[in-house]
Amino acid sequence: MHRRQFLRCLAAGSLAGACGRYLPDEHLLEVSTLQSRAAQIPINQLWGEAADRLMGAHPGIRVEPASGGGGGYQELMIRVMEGNPPDVMSFATAETGLTYAYVEQGHVLDLTQYLQGPAADTPGATWLETIAPLYYNTLTYQGRFYAIPQNVISLQIYCNAALYQQVGASLEPRTWDEFLDNCARLKAAGIIPITQDGIHWYTSWWFDHLAQRLVGAEATGKAFRDPERSVPWTEPGFTQAARLVGEVLDRGYFAEGFAGLNHIESELLFWQGRAATVFVGTWFTSGRAEVMGEGFRLYAHRFPQVEGGKGDPHELIGTVQTLSIPARARHPDLAAELLRIIDSRWFQEQMVEKALMVSPLVGAALPSAQQGLERLLADTTRFHPFSFGLEGAHPFLYRQYWNEWNRFMVAREISAEELVHNLELLFSLYYQSSPA
Repeated sequence: MHRRQFLRCLAAGSLAGACGRYLPDEHLLEVSTLQSRAAQIPINQLWGEAADRLMGAHPGIRVEPASGGGGGYQELMIRVMEGNPPDVMSFATAETGLTYAYVEQGHVLDLTQYLQGPAADTPGATWLETIAPLYYNTLTYQGRFYAIPQNVISLQIYCNAALYQQVGASLEPRTWDEFLDNCARLKAAGIIPITQDGIHWYTSWWFDHLAQRLVGAEATGKAFRDPERSVPWTEPGFTQAARLVGEVLDRGYFAEGFAGLNHIESELLFWQGRAATVFVGTWFTSGRAEVMGEGFRLYAHRFPQVEGGKGDPHELIGTVQTLSIPARARHPDLAAELLRIIDSRWFQEQMVEKALMVSPLVGAALPSAQQGLERLLADTTRFHPFSFGLEGAHPFLYRQYWNEWNRFMVAREISAEELVHNLELLFSLYYQSSPA
């Protein structure tokens, strides 16, 4: 290669990361969710079939996995920032869903017009009308749609129904006291009441839920997100929420040594029948068919209400696994057509049956393994993101919040009173120093 050719490649490489690696290809549709056909994971196989359908309708187009240069999501985001993104990717996090900062910076395409078009295979309905309204707020920013849902991730408490029946515990504890009674019965029988991951964000869900049940979703949301601090963390309900978790810890209802368990190790205690309860999302059954074992009686119930609390127990916390189109995607219309296939009845029914994921579509069936979830979702009135969207709006503050919570729950270094005082100090300082 002559020096001038090398310099031209080097200039192009400032965007691409290597000479020619990400040069535009008018026939290529890059999709971050797409995986190698060699992978036998059911959802990967289904995505391959969806890509085949799109290529069948557009023979000149190749649908391939998005190249991030080997660095995964981080390098995909570098491509976005450099103006050469894939055509389909997620601008969401596991903790909260759609990340607003990317929308505000203009990196995410407004999908509202596409969603107002016809559904893929539901005659007479628009695409948006096939999606359950309960999940709209996970897809929108300031009233506009910037993502589509693939599957629902809601949080609920899962039980080993056989172990519960063995000790006479209720599969539907309505109150926190009933839930604690279940734990006492299980522990007395030599069964671990609750298995728990100690090194992921899973720990903070206990506080999020108890806070919502005690002080209500609106007040809890303001504690997380209001820069004016109209609802400080030092409100008595938040202290009580922390104390209730502390009591569960003090009574030995969590698995011994949970602080060192990751989510796989924690879940294994449940599937092995050593622990009776786990607090986790609907992904719990996805890819677990072999581990679950034939005849395993899994049952889900909603997080119990706290007697005297102000919160609506029919509100649910979770997120939706979403997909978006970058604002500078090369083929936005084709990308939208592929996403329409993902939200088709064909894809969603296969996803539920084979991948055991929960569909966001109106009237969709649930995975057969998810006993109890149908009734739970049917009477849910509102769907809130994890930590009420804190991670999406303020990721750095979210990490500080989670670290402080773990000082209380996992390390047991501070009291409930110290926790809420520290949280309010962290949040106040953050919002005071942040630009309006």
